[in-house]
Amino acid sequence: MASSLAGPSRFGMHSDVLSATPEDDPSKERLVEELKSRAKVSVGQKNWPEAEALYTKAIEVNPAPSTTAAAALYGNRSMARFSMGSFAPALEDANAAVAADVSYAKGFYRKGQACSKLNRFSEAATAYTSALALEPDSKLFKKLQKKAEEDATNYTEPADEPPVASVGGRGPPSAPMESDADFRARMAATGGPVATGPMTAQARKKEASAGTAAAPRAKAADADEDEEDDLKGVNLRGYKKTSDGRTTSFFNNELDEKAKALIGDITPQAIKPSEAAAAPAGAAGGGSAWNSAGTFEAKNKTEWASEKLEQMLVGVEVSLPEGMGAIKVHALKDLTGDAEVTTMRNKKKYLFDFEFTLEWRGGIKEIG
Repeated sequence: MASSLAGPSRFGMHSDVLSATPEDDPSKERLVEELKSRAKVSVGQKNWPEAEALYTKAIEVNPAPSTTAAAALYGNRSMARFSMGSFAPALEDANAAVAADVSYAKGFYRKGQACSKLNRFSEAATAYTSALALEPDSKLFKKLQKKAEEDATNYTEPADEPPVASVGGRGPPSAPMESDADFRARMAATGGPVATGPMTAQARKKEASAGTAAAPRAKAADADEDEEDDLKGVNLRGYKKTSDGRTTSFFNNELDEKAKALIGDITPQAIKPSEAAAAPAGAAGGGSAWNSAGTFEAKNKTEWASEKLEQMLVGVEVSLPEGMGAIKVHALKDLTGDAEVTTMRNKKKYLFDFEFTLEWRGGIKEIG
């Protein structure tokens, strides 16, 4: 499988590195670094087949197969295969990782993950024990080891299936085919898979959350030898739990009772008319009663200005020169615009912009 996946035809954009055949060790080392760099990007994009192909090529050309770097390559390919659901190949890579470097704790972690998915819980517990021996302070390893031991105690091997008759009646006789309901009940009792056919996104999410070990979280910007940071804890970064159990931002400041008593009631309150009348005058610039500091304030005066314009203009009469007659405004129409009064730094400004049409009538006298 490794050779077919690593072929350049499937991943054309990486054909240059996947088809490369370096001969000397320095060239091989440079190619391995390039493959690792590209694999990081693929992991960040959760493109697991591509990541597997790149790690496979890196393993093939790696000039130092029994080193920590080689162990990391096997461990990362195990992660990619695990994420693809290929648990048996993922276990093979995990075994190769710890064989290359027995001090590689994450190799045992990968092994424990794969064994749990294969219902080999005793082996998973042993793998986590080995990881704990290398990193005794890891809370994640302790949690997974305890879970694997519990699963090993509670797990029951499924009963052997009766032989199924072949098409056309040939072959050994078998028991009648069980119904769909019986199959689901048996799978639920033995802990085997219940859903048939392609899993929906909801089912995959539920299966992942209920599994013995969470699937690895891909992270492109991790250390050179590992693309995942799942050993540093299981809590979601950037969030925390409040006292009432809510999940909120890490920067949310929750006041305790002592702080609340010190600050007092800071709930905004409406200003009552009586309090407004009794309040001292605003700032020198003419702001509201609450704005004694003279900070920015804006009041909408559009309605008042519209009424005032009509009062001022309708009825205005202008006499023509030399007694020729007069013109009088009869109506103000199509009034649009707005007006406001702003106060800033104790200075008041009047801003307005209006457009309108005036209707007028005029009488002209004959002269001479």
